[in-house]
Amino acid sequence: MEYDLTDRTALVTGAGRGNGKEIAKLLAANGASVVVNDLDSEPAEETVEEIESDGGEAIAIAADVSQTEEVDAMFETAKDRLGAVDTLVNNAGVGKVEKFTEQPDDTLLDLNLDTHLKGAYHCTRAALDGMMEQGYGNVVNITSIHTKNGIGMSPQYDIGKFSLLGLTKTLALELGREGIRVNAVAPGWVETRMTETFDERTREQIIDLNPLERFAEPEEIAHAVGFLVSPAADYINGHELRVDGGQQTIDNYKFESDMTDKF
Repeated sequence: MEYDLTDRTALVTGAGRGNGKEIAKLLAANGASVVVNDLDSEPAEETVEEIESDGGEAIAIAADVSQTEEVDAMFETAKDRLGAVDTLVNNAGVGKVEKFTEQPDDTLLDLNLDTHLKGAYHCTRAALDGMMEQGYGNVVNITSIHTKNGIGMSPQYDIGKFSLLGLTKTLALELGREGIRVNAVAPGWVETRMTETFDERTREQIIDLNPLERFAEPEEIAHAVGFLVSPAADYINGHELRVDGGQQTIDNYKFESDMTDKF
């Protein structure tokens, strides 16, 4: 599927690997100039190399989205080199969790909130001036299948993603009046580095609860984002698009294997 993103300037956080990488590649393939952000420069530059080899335009900027100074500097660099960002995909995330009953302190809670919620908050605020000046913009936040029911083994991650969905809903109401749409994509279980660590029994239990009987590919998540930021979705605002194959939950995913050390 093709989306007309000609003359767009997009910024994708956490785009060095997995879903973010495929999102950045798809946006570039459909005409957008793309800022590829990651915490580390090497994976971001690798994504840029792939985009450029396919004839697209992209630059890599390493920045920690939880740090306002780094975010502000990233958006200034993006504006100087590619123009004001009008398409923002808040994809950066972490997957470190512990059971609530075993949490020694707030370290992992802070990490998840800083990355999932504050990162999206900082980036959206940094993009806002340019979007409002143009009277047009798109923000897509990558939430999670966890926002359907929670998972029952990852309270820190779930809190971060539920909070990000709340940010999506409230900003859609406020920013829609400025011509800026804010939506979310909620991936199910995807073939990424995170799920590569799952043992076979865990994978079987997930697939048994999925009508399509498989994990998603990162490209399928990217297409959902591509649609939401395209003109075809200009009347969609405040929506969370689930891309989970119809994944079902049974007893809060009480897997026989403990996933908290692999998540």
